[in-house]
Amino acid sequence: MLIATVTLLGASCTHRPIPVATSYATTTQQKMQAAHHWNVLAYDVAKRLKKSVDLTFSKAADKPPLVIKITDEQKKKPFGKAFSNLLTTKLVQQGMLVLSDDTEYAGDHLVIGYDMQVLYHKDRRKTYSPPGLLTALTGGVFFVKQAIDNWQHPGVVAIPFAIAGDIKSAIRYKYPGETNTEVLITTLVTKNQQYIFGDSRIYYINDGDSDHYENLSKTYQVVNK
Repeated sequence: MLIATVTLLGASCTHRPIPVATSYATTTQQKMQAAHHWNVLAYDVAKRLKKSVDLTFSKAADKPPLVIKITDEQKKKPFGKAFSNLLTTKLVQQGMLVLSDDTEYAGDHLVIGYDMQVLYHKDRRKTYSPPGLLTALTGGVFFVKQAIDNWQHPGVVAIPFAIAGDIKSAIRYKYPGETNTEVLITTLVTKNQQYIFGDSRIYYINDGDSDHYENLSKTYQVVNK
């Protein structure tokens, strides 16, 4: 009977109707929380685009000018309008020729377009605390206990509370926290309808900031089943 049970358990461990769920290796993802972060993104995209253009068009005389295309809908959104202005500034600072409009230009030019896609997650599984969080907080609790034990020294009491507060602040600074809302920002450059450059970034954003990037009626929901 025991042998049969063990055999049955062994068979159940090697055969399953669906794959076993496993998590990804720990990775990081930045969180957009300020216009400064948009500026950092614009600088990075401009730097990468310049490098790509320099490699594609090695001769200075062959480098075509650039035009940033922004739709009327994008102009209504804080990020859509700001990113166009920031990217224009960063490209000019990189020494690239940027046209305000291509209607009067007869030659070939590069067209820069970008898109923002907001993603809502409705069934996220619980995330775990960052490594070292419990150890750090436990250390803070220990110092608080020491203060209570040495209550006869008033000057000592404030120190552990300050230490615990600093630990908590440092953790929040390092790990601003995941949210259920993300934004996918894609920048594409074409020449005569041929893609020559692409850049896609995914960021966490605060749940209440989705209207910075897209109309609420045009958001996408990602549901895990």
